[in-house]
Amino acid sequence: MEIDLTSFSIAQREAFLDLIILAMYADGHLSSVEEEHLQKLLAAMGINDEIDRAREIDGAVTRIRPNIQSIHKAKELALKLANAFKNRSQQVKVFAAVEQLMTSDNNVSTWENTLLSELRMKCRL
Repeated sequence: MEIDLTSFSIAQREAFLDLIILAMYADGHLSSVEEEHLQKLLAAMGINDEIDRAREIDGAVTRIRPNIQSIHKAKELALKLANAFKNRSQQVKVFAAVEQLMTSDNNVSTWENTLLSELRMKCRL
């Protein structure tokens, strides 16, 4: 996952990380490919120290955890997080990154498909 985050504000970077973590947990299991994508994202965000990476991941997991119990809550959170991206270029980047992550394990669950569909509509893709 190669993504240029230089145009993203701090709040947008946090929203993006939360969306990525939500996408990772949407199917109920984490693959090594998803973990690799997450590490590349953290590097793109300039987070290179192992302790800092763990802190950022823990923070994102804490923020999304209450919403992964149901597809309805997960969808609401995904759409709320997507609101952080105001311009078309950012929306396209974010959707492409989330879609790439969700399809990287070649096993798109019903939850993942629902979230992708909702994000696609939100971003008008």
